[in-house]
Amino acid sequence: MFINTLPIIFAFTHLFNQLEIGIFLTSIFLLVYYNTPTVEKYWIQPQYKNVYFFLRGMWLGKASLTYAFWPFFVFVNAALFYVDYRVMNVTYTIASWKTVHLMLLLPIIWWTTSVWRCSIHSRHRLFSGAARTITVFMFLEYFLRFIISTKYPNTFFDCRLLIMEIGDCL
Repeated sequence: MFINTLPIIFAFTHLFNQLEIGIFLTSIFLLVYYNTPTVEKYWIQPQYKNVYFFLRGMWLGKASLTYAFWPFFVFVNAALFYVDYRVMNVTYTIASWKTVHLMLLLPIIWWTTSVWRCSIHSRHRLFSGAARTITVFMFLEYFLRFIISTKYPNTFFDCRLLIMEIGDCL
């Protein structure tokens, strides 16, 4: 997260500086951490028959926070890194970039819900608060990507492509 968005925002725009974003992200963490309930009990991971029951268990909050958080966190960051890599090598357009983000939006909403529900099964309140905060940061990352694609497309995309839509790089 924030691998490509924050450096572009810092280098090419004047929306905010490093100190302001540091204070903002820290205040979000503190707000989420202090509103995270204390850990009730540590959950022993039940054995699931197949992937469907495993995903259902995460959605219902009956899984360990580790199993609910890490697999999708790695997957979504790898997908965003790959999409950004394709954009930097001039093989994706703004429309393709937005399409991939739209395809990942519903799974991110599912992931956020499952992490928030499973966070009561963590060993420490700090881990629960950090996992919840990172899901909030993912939505902030999406917001920054939307700002880059609409307000500052010249900073990230090659606007000389012939397959661009007319209004993408104005």
